[in-house]
Amino acid sequence: MGFLQQDTNNIILDAVLTDEGRKRLAANDGSFRVVMFSLGDDEVDYNIIKKFGRNVGREKIEKNTPVFEALTNATLESRSRLITLSDPNRVALATFTLSSDSQTFNSVTSSPTRVNNSSITVTLQGPENIELAPEITDSIVQVSVDRRFLQIPGQTPFATVDNTDYYNVIAAERTARQVTFNVNLQSKTLVDNTFTTFGNNTNKTQITTFATIQGRQSGLSKTVSVSLNKTT
Repeated sequence: MGFLQQDTNNIILDAVLTDEGRKRLAANDGSFRVVMFSLGDDEVDYNIIKKFGRNVGREKIEKNTPVFEALTNATLESRSRLITLSDPNRVALATFTLSSDSQTFNSVTSSPTRVNNSSITVTLQGPENIELAPEITDSIVQVSVDRRFLQIPGQTPFATVDNTDYYNVIAAERTARQVTFNVNLQSKTLVDNTFTTFGNNTNKTQITTFATIQGRQSGLSKTVSVSLNKTT
């Protein structure tokens, strides 16, 4: 869907369904509902604000910034969501940090009942110990993993799309300046055929997969690389 400015023939609004949205619409079972939307500013270079100030910088951004065409790939589209904050003078937002951005599990195929566990601490913190903006302070993070290889022990995914399981993880500790989450990962039972099929091209005794952690309110996202090594 697009709206054009007739005198210049410029696109004012260009809206498309993502690939996942098209898939759900194509089901034609009445389950497809558009209940919310978000806006993004991926095109905007905010260094212009720092250089020229808010008033002049805003005018330069409005007049000179090109508008991206809407994409159907949800992982590329609208990566920087627009938000509204109660504090108009806030100049910096929070960041995500991980205790580790990679994990290694050893899978003993001769003992398929053996699994591996690890825990990753995710910290949401404001810059220079500034208090977090309440509108984008996460109380829950969404963790997505490939269900063929990983799971979160003791939890049931709230959704499954293709081979991806989605879990909610509640904050472990929370203060005005920092929120921490403990994300537990567990390897699934793997057998020889799994490594033969999904092993890395250069090393069929190792599978590389990923876990993505995203804040429900902040939209911040981090990816953990997980190596599953076959041992005998």
